[in-house]
Amino acid sequence: MRITTFWKKVRRAFFLLLLLANHFAQSQTPRKPDVITLRDATKLEVLIQEVDENVVKYKKLTDPEGPLFSVRKTEIASIKYGNGDVETFEAVLEVPGYYAPNAPKASAPAPSSTAVTPKARFQEELQAATPDRLRAVYKYYKGKSKGGMIMGIAGTSAGILVAAIGTGIVASATDANGNFKSYQDEKRAIRGAWMMIGGFAGAVTFGTVGFVKAGKNGSKATRVRRELVKRNEPITFRISPAFNPVNGYAHLALSLQF
Repeated sequence: MRITTFWKKVRRAFFLLLLLANHFAQSQTPRKPDVITLRDATKLEVLIQEVDENVVKYKKLTDPEGPLFSVRKTEIASIKYGNGDVETFEAVLEVPGYYAPNAPKASAPAPSSTAVTPKARFQEELQAATPDRLRAVYKYYKGKSKGGMIMGIAGTSAGILVAAIGTGIVASATDANGNFKSYQDEKRAIRGAWMMIGGFAGAVTFGTVGFVKAGKNGSKATRVRRELVKRNEPITFRISPAFNPVNGYAHLALSLQF
């Protein structure tokens, strides 16, 4: 009878924990994106980080923890901030350095009717980047992927370990007939049950976040690697000095990784 009452308390506590987690998730309102409208009618939904005198720095909406990008104010027609404020920018007339009467006027590109997906935009940025920039981006996403993998493995392992300890405490608090040996054992069993719930919840939460982060950044690192291989550029290179004591010659060794 006491065991039945105890497990009812555990189930109530578990449902209460789920309700609190659901309330916490719904109470958090994400930041609304900022919309940058370029002079060619292209719209960028981003998270603006800093506005300088000549440059607007932002991060992608799909990758808020990723690298920082920038666009010149001369290329921007207007900015609609997440709080509803709108800022417009006047066009700057550039005076040419020479007069070419027969030069045809370049027509502005027609705005695309279809929205560009984040994956396609990321690929376009890779194709326009320099090899040094690609190597830096590859190193960044590779490190983020490893960090996510470590977080997933460590979080899952720690959560399972805590849950296992809690299970052992609950099992040791009962006798051969399944009854509590004493009131102190019942209190120990309650603490063990909380450890079971917290361990499983932690394993699922940190494991899911870590592995998703590892997969997402690993996929981006793979695409950067393919672009470097396509250009026949090394992913990493290292120059190290070397000395031959036999003939007394010193030289530099170049190590490339493709």
